[in-house]
Amino acid sequence: MFVVEVWPVVIGFIVIVAILIPCVSVLRVYSRYRKVAKALPTPRSVDQAKSVTLDEKRDRLASGLLDDWQKLPQHEIELTRHALWMAMLLEAVSDGSIDRREMNFVADLFGKLAGNIVGVRPVMEAAEQILGDQRSALSEISKASGISDLSKEYILAGAFLVSVSDHTLAESETDCLGDIADALAVSQRQRKAIFQSITKRFGI
Repeated sequence: MFVVEVWPVVIGFIVIVAILIPCVSVLRVYSRYRKVAKALPTPRSVDQAKSVTLDEKRDRLASGLLDDWQKLPQHEIELTRHALWMAMLLEAVSDGSIDRREMNFVADLFGKLAGNIVGVRPVMEAAEQILGDQRSALSEISKASGISDLSKEYILAGAFLVSVSDHTLAESETDCLGDIADALAVSQRQRKAIFQSITKRFGI
């Protein structure tokens, strides 16, 4: 008699838990997205800006990054370079596609950092690999979690510039910036300051 009365309660409890877990997960993801999005320009503000203006803003911030490269701690340069490479490519494929404008930007920036020409083809091949295994890319980025805040901001700024290179800013790209910040172990307080600094320099 006891078993007959208890089983419906147990089954009901299991059903409720099964419903609540996905809901809680969705709320956590949405909450994280909102925290990152508040510090970034809205997709609408990017979409409405003239493409020429966006290119000018992007090139100005990219030029600033090239100047700032010499300011990064020398012992962090290689680790930062690798994490920047992975973060920019990860951001480029976060919308599920590979845009040639984004690939051209990555090739151009890394060519200038390295002091030689970087072809678009190897960049696209690397992006295709990351598109198939984004989790591994985040794992590679996490190896730089111990670098300075300055270097972390550099990486996030590079990823942000890739996201606006195609003149749009999708929610998936904003989410990816949050994932990169997580991989770099950037706290909520730190990332707010970092993203505000990036968007202020960008000018949207």
